[in-house]
Amino acid sequence: MLNRDNEQNMFIYKIYRFIAKILILIFWPVKIKGEAVSSYKNSFILAANHISYLDPVILAIAVSRPINFIAKKEVFNLPILAGIFKRIGVIAVDRENINPAAIKKSIALLNEGHILGIFPEGTRSLDGELLELNHGVIKIALQTNVPIVPVGLSGTHEIYPPHAKFPAIFKRQIICIYFGKPIYLDADKKKNNEYIRESLLTIENQIRELTRLAKMVSMGLD
Repeated sequence: MLNRDNEQNMFIYKIYRFIAKILILIFWPVKIKGEAVSSYKNSFILAANHISYLDPVILAIAVSRPINFIAKKEVFNLPILAGIFKRIGVIAVDRENINPAAIKKSIALLNEGHILGIFPEGTRSLDGELLELNHGVIKIALQTNVPIVPVGLSGTHEIYPPHAKFPAIFKRQIICIYFGKPIYLDADKKKNNEYIRESLLTIENQIRELTRLAKMVSMGLD
């Protein structure tokens, strides 16, 4: 059962999500395709491509249940953002070192029935193409025996690319989130390195295909 602090954090999350949804939909059309993940009752991991600072916001408004995102620790350097991120359950990670505390917290949240949001590339893609994935998403899934839902995002890179200081609020661009089917891994093979590599490749291929489909929608070709 959620304690009082968690209930308060979820209330704050819903307020921020409500505000973000209004702001996003004022400027850009958003299309949600694929699996109806909001209807899922149990815990799972969302694994998406990362092309813009807008990506976690778009995922948050596309999924009705709260998402606990993993983010690089550098985003916590800004006091205002740090306060918000802590209140809505964002987990800080150091991309250069092992993060036992972050992994432990991620596992605990999944075991409690929550959703974990991960961008397995570890950083935003400068050109919008999928980068090599980190295997942390596979190890967390194997430790918790929860499925990974691959996600393809499109449209956010055109609106707010990594090199831009501000989003192009007057750019008419369709944003698409394409959810794939849940992928279940064999927890008995969590120490099998070959299986981990194969599983990561499967997730990578799924994200790449879903991103392709999402791009078609963003271009009005669906």
